[in-house]
Amino acid sequence: MASFVVLLPMFTVIISILFVYALFNQWKQRRRIYQLIWLVSILLFIITASIEVISELVGWQIDLYRIYLVLAASQVALLGGGTYYLMLQKNVFKSRGLALFDIILLIIIAFFSWMMTLSSITDYSALLFGRWEYPIIGIGIFSLAIGCAILIGRGRDDSHKGVLHAHAYLIFSIVITLWMGAYAAVAEVDVDQLVTGTVVAGQAMAQHVRNFSPLLSVSGGFLLIGGALFSYFKTRLSFNLWIALGGLAIAISGAIARTSPELGIILYIGEVVGILLLYKGFIDSDRIAAASQMST
Repeated sequence: MASFVVLLPMFTVIISILFVYALFNQWKQRRRIYQLIWLVSILLFIITASIEVISELVGWQIDLYRIYLVLAASQVALLGGGTYYLMLQKNVFKSRGLALFDIILLIIIAFFSWMMTLSSITDYSALLFGRWEYPIIGIGIFSLAIGCAILIGRGRDDSHKGVLHAHAYLIFSIVITLWMGAYAAVAEVDVDQLVTGTVVAGQAMAQHVRNFSPLLSVSGGFLLIGGALFSYFKTRLSFNLWIALGGLAIAISGAIARTSPELGIILYIGEVVGILLLYKGFIDSDRIAAASQMST
């Protein structure tokens, strides 16, 4: 069983390396910011999947586990952020659509920020602002970033306004990742949970650190899945469906691993399926783009 389990993250690493190679080649040709963000995100997939392989072969290391947990959340946010840049650079919706996405993102962040304040097992003494840290950091940073994007974008055309909003989400993701990472670096880790051959997910980390994860993974998942579906209904290009399904596989498997640790192997399965679908979606989109360039 253990030999089979370790193959899953190995497959994720191999597919991610191929994905990174294709992304890098495309970025060299077109130099688009969404390509660069996706490139960084898939590089993070390589790192986290490699840590999973190490954990299966030689056991979990505490410092690697700290890095793993933070990067696993931020990689989804970056995938979603890259999708957001792509949509906004292509100007697939006007100001009302942009405002709707901002509102939905704010609702997601506000909901999970509030839910984190209700956690009865969180050590709020470990937080800088106590119980209200999640709303202060989550809602506050996102609102400030979006507010600056709106002010700077006044008088500009829709495409320039849109890119500023994508910048705002990227800034939000980076700040939350750094904040989570700072806590993860010093938080207590339950070493009894770090069992070789066991898919640990987040259950070994202190709850006040884990609570930051949905701010990144759920908001990023919404942008990745919702953005791909929105683009599909707008363009009817099937590669968007593959991207949406890939994001959905990663999101569902991650949620199952967080809530049902005994089903942790589903996390590895979801990562393999998800990265395969994302890779297929990217390859199909690249072929369409190449064919469009040749026809012109």
